[in-house]
Amino acid sequence: MSKSLENIFKTGYVLNDKWVIIEFIDKGAMGEVYRAHQLNLKRDVAIKVISQEMLQSFEDDSEEIETAVQRFRREVEAMAQVRHPNVLQIFDYGSEVITKKEKDVSVEYIVMEYIPGTSLRFTMSEEGFYPEDDLTATWIEDYFLPLLEGVEAIHAQEIAHRDLKPENVLLDGTIAKIADFGLAGSSRMKPVTQSIDVRGTPAYMSPEHFFDFKKADQKSDIYSLGKILYEAVEGKIGQETIPFKSVGLQKKETPFFQQLDRIIQNATAEKKEERLQSVEELRKTLLDALDTFKTEPAVETAEPAGRFSFLAQPVLIWAGIVIAIVSVGLMGLWHLIGEPGKTTMPSVAPQISREQPSILDSKEFPKAKPTAHTSPAPSFRGKDGVTMRLIPGGEVKTASKVSTTQGETVSVPSFYIDEKMVSNHHFADFLNEVKESLIVENGVVKNNSEIWYYLGKGTEPYEQIIYDHGRFHLRDAAYAAYPIVRVTWYGASAYARHYDKRLVTESEWAYAFSDKNLLKKIFLASKTYSLPTKTEHAPPGTDIHTQMMTQMMTQVDTPTGGNGTSVNPPAGQHLPDDTHARTASDDSIDLKNVKEWATQANVNQREKNETGARENINYPSLVIDKSLRHGPASKSFRYPWEAFSDVGFRCAKTLGN
Repeated sequence: MSKSLENIFKTGYVLNDKWVIIEFIDKGAMGEVYRAHQLNLKRDVAIKVISQEMLQSFEDDSEEIETAVQRFRREVEAMAQVRHPNVLQIFDYGSEVITKKEKDVSVEYIVMEYIPGTSLRFTMSEEGFYPEDDLTATWIEDYFLPLLEGVEAIHAQEIAHRDLKPENVLLDGTIAKIADFGLAGSSRMKPVTQSIDVRGTPAYMSPEHFFDFKKADQKSDIYSLGKILYEAVEGKIGQETIPFKSVGLQKKETPFFQQLDRIIQNATAEKKEERLQSVEELRKTLLDALDTFKTEPAVETAEPAGRFSFLAQPVLIWAGIVIAIVSVGLMGLWHLIGEPGKTTMPSVAPQISREQPSILDSKEFPKAKPTAHTSPAPSFRGKDGVTMRLIPGGEVKTASKVSTTQGETVSVPSFYIDEKMVSNHHFADFLNEVKESLIVENGVVKNNSEIWYYLGKGTEPYEQIIYDHGRFHLRDAAYAAYPIVRVTWYGASAYARHYDKRLVTESEWAYAFSDKNLLKKIFLASKTYSLPTKTEHAPPGTDIHTQMMTQMMTQVDTPTGGNGTSVNPPAGQHLPDDTHARTASDDSIDLKNVKEWATQANVNQREKNETGARENINYPSLVIDKSLRHGPASKSFRYPWEAFSDVGFRCAKTLGN
């Protein structure tokens, strides 16, 4: 038994002076995958390295270790040969010696295109699309045909992927991209020593995958594609489905599904020589099926045999016609003379019987087919590179102590939300993009009269952005992925606008906290980072900026202007009376406990001032406390020029905007 090992890279590690490791993504049998930020080109990438856990499982079997390394290098070679929009792009390949537990460890890595979205699996229904022919046709056109184009590009280089499955097809928005070439094979490549282990996923593996892996070739990919198509129509493959066998649809009531059934059976034939011969042939048969769907008449419910069989009898037909004519005549006479005892005027509006055929039902005017409903993407990558996840809309009853809409039921439209809070490296990139419009003096970053960010002295763990030589830099790359704090509501809003987003509203937060499943989506990638903090109390008489820093849970010297005066908010604006320090862990801050800036639903609110009277507040800035210490999504008003060491933000975007 192998022991579980820690990940090869830690957050913040700089690989070959080019790539800052932002986060660990996943670990599989063949490697570990990380998200990293390329410093010179300012883009996020994916980096895959050989899994130490996998190599350890081979113990002292040097042959198996060499086989694993060969497969890794083969993946690099295969990806480098294919350039196609539907195939994941490789950027670089290299190796580096790192120190792990006082030992030098050589690691090989691939730098690839980073796709933050979901996989093809999330476009497929668990129950299958049948009998919805319009949804099936839309899915084939939007996702499956582009997948075939990518596979055909791979086959054009005489490469067989040999591990096609929905999870290995990533989605960049709505663009399918084939990934994971760890099992790829080609006559052009040096053969890899055959392992006794069966590689691949049984549900999508052809018989030759299992019985003789060396014989798995391009026709094996066709088998896998047939299984993916079968699963999309029939539903997720379960344990009851026997692997390595041909499959077909259980129900196929329409010509369209009948054609799909033949295609699936031909693609998944157990004998290679009986399968479809190429991806081109598979595409052609699918296009023919789609043409059938688009030209066939509207689907009517099939009537059982014998029903309405009397219509085949001429005598009965003429008898029915005579009865209908007599009935119509009697009804007309009834309306002309009026109902006995009534004086109502006869109706002159024409009455059309439901049984009477309409010209719109004729062959010359075929019924319009229902438009296929295309569901919004469950996630997509924003302009800043942060993945946004879809939150379906609904209603929620507000309970904010600040909002004037307290107790009202609010309708929340569907919206996308960043799956993670905006990080230090993302915010630093933003500041550099707009630095020509900024003024940096005495540790304060301003745009015109708006304060966006407080730099600090760079002596605390949360003071990670520094300004030097006319640019913003990260003080310590190890904190690149940590959430940005000390940013004001003005600065957070400016970031959101720059990337065509907005801040999350208080109604959206209330709605999210009303459903645990929604919270799981929002906090899907939440982690705990080590962020030491201090707790200080503001002594009486301290100036306004020192009080603000007190709320940041740390003692910071008051920044001054050029004449030595304190940097204060605009005249007539002052801090709320809640200036007591808030406690936090001395060891770490959980991302779920980092508060976030939000936008109030109604800015025409009133708040007590220091004398107890009420004054108008015209600022929409609000801080959301997600820690549940003060109840679900506790809210508190904060001025938009304030900043705190435990307050960050994330962005949102309304569906359709």
